[in-house]
Amino acid sequence: MATGMIEFELASGIEYVAGTINRVETVFIQDTANPIKWRATVEVAKDDLYHIYLEMYDEAGNVSYYENTIEYILPWFVFDRTKEDVERVKALHQKGWDNLSEEEKAEWLAGMKGSLNKSDLKRNENNIAIIAKLLKIDVSTYQGRIPELPDTTYFANLLYNVQLLRNAGYVRADTPKVPEQPINVYQKMNDIEKILHDIYSVYNTNFYYYCGDNLYCGDEVGLLL
Repeated sequence: MATGMIEFELASGIEYVAGTINRVETVFIQDTANPIKWRATVEVAKDDLYHIYLEMYDEAGNVSYYENTIEYILPWFVFDRTKEDVERVKALHQKGWDNLSEEEKAEWLAGMKGSLNKSDLKRNENNIAIIAKLLKIDVSTYQGRIPELPDTTYFANLLYNVQLLRNAGYVRADTPKVPEQPINVYQKMNDIEKILHDIYSVYNTNFYYYCGDNLYCGDEVGLLL
């Protein structure tokens, strides 16, 4: 199951946050540079809906509660495509639609990992837009308008945006370089998504992890999502 990071802002003075997201006990992380910002790692919901329940403890020992269901689009990444994934696509293609079993048809329609699907492009455009917003970098994406037939102009824009984000410095020692056109092998798509994954992951390490035993009760504290 893919995971992602939900980000939200709380009133100043919050020292500890406990609670659940989609009814799963969750660890909440505070930004070291901007303490009103908190994040939590969650499993990506297929419907983009997240039920949030928070218990927020402030520096005066007061606790307040928040509960709501929100729509939130999370980044998630696929960078483990293999030769076997590609061969599986080729095998079903050669077999022909009319000769596929119902299970194979469902597999094909779900968007096979070994092929480049419109869902892959949509995911990458969403990820780029979200990461760019986090890093405060201006990008021009195809978010919400993926072309029916992606061409070299489309991929040039995609690669340009990935390079802009990579240049921000949130990378690991083994983060791949941005590939060049044509994007015609699975390794290049892996590299694109691995770059985006690493940027997002490294950025999110700049947070404190909070846990504790003390429980307090008292005044209400506001929440901004």
